[in-house]
Amino acid sequence: MITDDTLSAAVASFWSARTAGTQAAAHDKAFLHLIATDLERYGLVPHVAEGVSDSAARIGGFFRSSKSWDIVCRDPEGELRVAIEFKSQVDSYGNNENNRYEEALGSGLDARARYGESVLLGFVLVLCDEEKTSRTTRLTHDEIAPEFRETSHAQRREIFARRLTEFKVNDMPFYDAAAVLLVTRDGAHQHPGDRELDIRTFVERLVHRLNPR
Repeated sequence: MITDDTLSAAVASFWSARTAGTQAAAHDKAFLHLIATDLERYGLVPHVAEGVSDSAARIGGFFRSSKSWDIVCRDPEGELRVAIEFKSQVDSYGNNENNRYEEALGSGLDARARYGESVLLGFVLVLCDEEKTSRTTRLTHDEIAPEFRETSHAQRREIFARRLTEFKVNDMPFYDAAAVLLVTRDGAHQHPGDRELDIRTFVERLVHRLNPR
């Protein structure tokens, strides 16, 4: 079960890995293993990707041959059941904002087109909580939707994550569950006001679609 205590330990490991200068993929391991442990509580068998060359983390695509996901779960027959995309961002917020969105959008569409509703898709984003991400920026382009016009980087990430689960593709949810976690450089963390984006209940919300009650 993901709790604030286990999250605090994961946040500390996240910053330690970055300080140690480990490869980018290693920074997120503590969060990925936390999610994987929670998946095991529901009888799933998660595999955490060990890098882009990890074939066990690759799933087939529709528009492309295959794509690596950060966590995948397969049933005893080897059929894919769950795929989770994980992103973290602690700098270059403006430059990389659309890149993060486009990666998740492309991966989700490719998986939905290939597997339909037979696979559960999850998205998790960890964002550094600091002045750059919390201050409101005024977006003035004429075609920007009103809900984006005076928002912070953190608020726009939350809107994005929420809409991943609200949007339908042929009456299927684009993503089945999403979560956002805000972390500070001193090791603290906080959750969005929207409970549907709380990482502590992310796996529960995801798995509920697998076995709805």
